[in-house]
Amino acid sequence: MHVAIVGGGVIGCAAAWEMARTGARVTLVEREAPAAEASGAAAGILSALGSGGPYEALALASWRLYPKVVAELREATGLDVEYVARGGIYPLATAAEVRDAERTATHPAAAEMGIEAWDEAELRKREPALAPSVRGAMFIAGEHWLHNERLTLAYAHAAAGAGATLRIGERVTRVLVDHGRTSGVALDGETIRADAVLLAAGAWTGELAATFGSTLPVQPRRGQMVALTNVPPVVTHLVHGRGVYLVPRPSGELLVGATVERVGFRRGVTADGITMLLGAATALVPALGQASLVRTWSGFRPWAPDSLPILGPWPGIDNLYVATAHFRNGIMMAPITAKLMSETILAGAPSVDLGPFLPDRFFRARKC
Repeated sequence: MHVAIVGGGVIGCAAAWEMARTGARVTLVEREAPAAEASGAAAGILSALGSGGPYEALALASWRLYPKVVAELREATGLDVEYVARGGIYPLATAAEVRDAERTATHPAAAEMGIEAWDEAELRKREPALAPSVRGAMFIAGEHWLHNERLTLAYAHAAAGAGATLRIGERVTRVLVDHGRTSGVALDGETIRADAVLLAAGAWTGELAATFGSTLPVQPRRGQMVALTNVPPVVTHLVHGRGVYLVPRPSGELLVGATVERVGFRRGVTADGITMLLGAATALVPALGQASLVRTWSGFRPWAPDSLPILGPWPGIDNLYVATAHFRNGIMMAPITAKLMSETILAGAPSVDLGPFLPDRFFRARKC
């Protein structure tokens, strides 16, 4: 089977590798470069626990795949994705935060994720730079992180090594649909015929739907971030504060993120956005006020109205599939998404029920 994948972010590259190494013929088309958009602008946080429900079950499944995926990518490509398994801290300063932590500690996966309560003495020993107002913390050993851009590039290299064709710097102008089925995609001056097409173009997936007369309610949410110096380390764990997170990278950078803005596809880093992030970061860790600012950036996360990913076959069009709307969790969800898309497209039977994530949920809503 020949599968055409549109989009060279982490989802598209992971799916390309997963399908190519099972023996499928794969052509991936990316208009810019792998990790050029949201995948390259992320922080690489692997945090699986959330609000429960089908999304959390899928996130946990993806989290469990990561150690093996990281090892396989390194073996296949030699690339180090800077996988760090040091754990995440949730500082507790209010009664409401303590109650939330108590609820999380009763989660069925609490033992597997390694949830602990830290009193102030333990917290000061582990992260002495946290503000004096923080009197305790919830620690989750299973919160990991990695270098998101390197991960995406490793997936791309692994896909190419497994036989996938990567068409980089080329734009899909139209998804070919005729008589209720897709036959491939059109580029400028060329047609790529395929037995199946996977749309994995992130926030731009809706634009692709418009090329065959359909719609998909995927919208961009701009996220701004800033990197500070972290040498010598001011923070050593992943730290979640109110409206901000801190991610210490092995390179010596400390990532501070991230805004969530409904501004369409307006690119840019704003004074308001960076001021908000730095204010929240220094309130949490006062010593960061003396850290040098290394760089700032922004990216567009793909968001759906119900905040769930959109995964599975396109309703009413044979052999057309979509994997998008991972919002702030594309890196977290890449391994399980790639696995399920490969199973769905190549075997017709995903190992996890995709019901809550199918694109037809939006089409059903229109008919009601």
